[in-house]
Amino acid sequence: MNEFFLSLDHYRVRGHVWGEKHVPTIICLHGLGNTCLSFIEIAEELKEEYRIISIDLPGHGKTDKFDTEAEYEMGNMTTWLYQVLEEMSVGEFYFLAHSYGADIALHFMKEYGSQVIKTLLLDGGYTTKELFYRIVDELSSKPDWKWPNINSVEKEIHYTTESFHSFEYPSYEAFYIEEAKSYRDWNEDKKAASKDYVKEVDGKIKLIVDSEVARSVIKSMANSPINKIYSQTEDNVLLLVATLPEEFTVINDALLEDVKSNSNIEIKRIEDATHMLHWDQPAVVIEGIREFLVKDTFIKS
Repeated sequence: MNEFFLSLDHYRVRGHVWGEKHVPTIICLHGLGNTCLSFIEIAEELKEEYRIISIDLPGHGKTDKFDTEAEYEMGNMTTWLYQVLEEMSVGEFYFLAHSYGADIALHFMKEYGSQVIKTLLLDGGYTTKELFYRIVDELSSKPDWKWPNINSVEKEIHYTTESFHSFEYPSYEAFYIEEAKSYRDWNEDKKAASKDYVKEVDGKIKLIVDSEVARSVIKSMANSPINKIYSQTEDNVLLLVATLPEEFTVINDALLEDVKSNSNIEIKRIEDATHMLHWDQPAVVIEGIREFLVKDTFIKS
């Protein structure tokens, strides 16, 4: 694993590379709040077979955040990513993208599709904000629904930024103990990835991503509805969907119907997996990379 830094305009960009140049290249994009090291477990397993390049998105990890909110809009994000890949002399490649990163990957494919051979989406790239807010608003009227009624961009921004503000631990050890509770297979790779998205501030462990970045990301996804580009995708995208928590199934079912009716995206639900699907079920993701991305023999369910 080699850490790299490069400069675009006046912004610093950080990432990690595993593997050699002569093997197929996989570009990894993480979700909101994570960093490029969120793929470390996958990359360490596959580094003899593929060249894996994982990049910190703006405002995450050690990549500088943008100066303005407008720079997080999807049009600029795809241009930014194109320039990063140009700087690294990346030709054709495969995408492995999680959550927010999955949205960026699909928008990138719309603009620079000739560079992307195939794409594996990890529990992302299927949540159109307007539809999501409408579904949640309807569910919130039911007496057994226990989740917040996030039915607008403003409410999602408030809920997310409040969660980010309240994220605080007295020490790294306390943080690791709490993190380990979320995963049945806690290991040194996950520990390293977890440490990479936090920092120590005045003796407290806090998230690196701040509320300004979170707000900008949420707005950018709302301003560029993902379902507007579904019809432009070919049969080169596989979406792996988490099944936990079970209460979210009703939301996902409606969102996925929109995907099915407007695209050729292949969908596979992954049992016993939360939103951090590649941490809960790394073997499934590795299978998807080996079989769908490169060999094109991944079995549909």
